[in-house]
Amino acid sequence: MSYQENPLAWGVGLFERLHSDAPGYSKTLGPDPHTVLASIKKNISHLLNSRAGASLSCPELGLIDFNDATLGSHDLALRIKNAIYLCVTRYEPRISQLQVEVMFDDHCPLNLRFKLQAVLNATAFHNKLQIDLLLDSSRQYRVL
Repeated sequence: MSYQENPLAWGVGLFERLHSDAPGYSKTLGPDPHTVLASIKKNISHLLNSRAGASLSCPELGLIDFNDATLGSHDLALRIKNAIYLCVTRYEPRISQLQVEVMFDDHCPLNLRFKLQAVLNATAFHNKLQIDLLLDSSRQYRVL
């Protein structure tokens, strides 16, 4: 089950709004754009650190485990890039026109870096979004 594409998808997640520290926002102006950007980055981090099959209600949520040692680093990077693209386009409705780029780091070959570029789905806030991701040696995705 994935989200339906919605050009009006905008705002922060339900659980973020329910949190006791959540800032209020005007119903006419909507949430602060910086709060929405932080929410998108947090959601992408959660999505990519989830493993497919771990959620009983949505088994395809998250990424598959990439522990296949028979793949070369370039092949592995391309498979991860494709998996990131599919996961984010399926489960982050607030962005569209996603592009994922692999950025190889010669200084830290055990770390893989990815650059995500997308357009925010908001009529009130037309802007492009860029997120730098790091897959570190402990296999955790971090938003930089």
